[in-house]
Amino acid sequence: MSKNEPLSEKEMMDIAPSIFTTESCTKVSEKYSFIPTIRVVEDLKNSGWLPYDVSQAKSKYGGGLYGKHMLRFRNEDIGMIDDTLPEIILTNSHDGRNSFRLHAGLFRLVCANGLIIADATFDKIKIKHQWYTMKDVTKATEAMTKKIPELTSNINRFKTTILDEKSKKRFARLALKTRWSNGNDSINMENLLRPMRIADEGNQLWKVYNVVQEKLIGGGMIYNLPNGRQQTARALTNIDKRIDVNKKLWSLTEEYGN
Repeated sequence: MSKNEPLSEKEMMDIAPSIFTTESCTKVSEKYSFIPTIRVVEDLKNSGWLPYDVSQAKSKYGGGLYGKHMLRFRNEDIGMIDDTLPEIILTNSHDGRNSFRLHAGLFRLVCANGLIIADATFDKIKIKHQWYTMKDVTKATEAMTKKIPELTSNINRFKTTILDEKSKKRFARLALKTRWSNGNDSINMENLLRPMRIADEGNQLWKVYNVVQEKLIGGGMIYNLPNGRQQTARALTNIDKRIDVNKKLWSLTEEYGN
């Protein structure tokens, strides 16, 4: 769920109730120190970062109470990078398998693409439940703010890098490997590279990257199964997979933009 206005607590509760869970899963270790996600959300809000998007995965423990969840935050005091808004992305779960993790992201208004920056550009910040304090959030928000000039430089470089048709198809083939390890060469390259809106037409690396990213995450591409039957790729809903594909694709784009 992505909105143009910050999410209310009710909206977050409806989509990701595990944000408000007040106790840990019974399967966790005695050493596990429980910190409700809503506490981190409130600390981010107090630092000027408001939640605009939320999603939650299923968990084998306790229904929707312990599922992994992801929130995207924006700061109204930080300006846009062209048509793109910097974001901080928070992931967490209460099943004892994950620490809080903060990633850098970008939200492109023209297509509502939620991009995630590779660790090489902005290393994710892990926060252990056991020692969480407000200082952890302050550290993350300050690190994100300091990275804005570098992100701006990267985007400008992507925009000034022009790809010919051969380079575009090679980029697309490599991009497929971020989602399918075998590259899934049965997917039609022309369809993958076809923009979904006029604003994305062109040969700039930035536009090609966004076109491909939207389809890799959103699905809809037709490919062949080993038995010869055709199947339509589904949208990625697994939080870890979405983050992994996004980060690998950003790294690939940086290689092309150098």
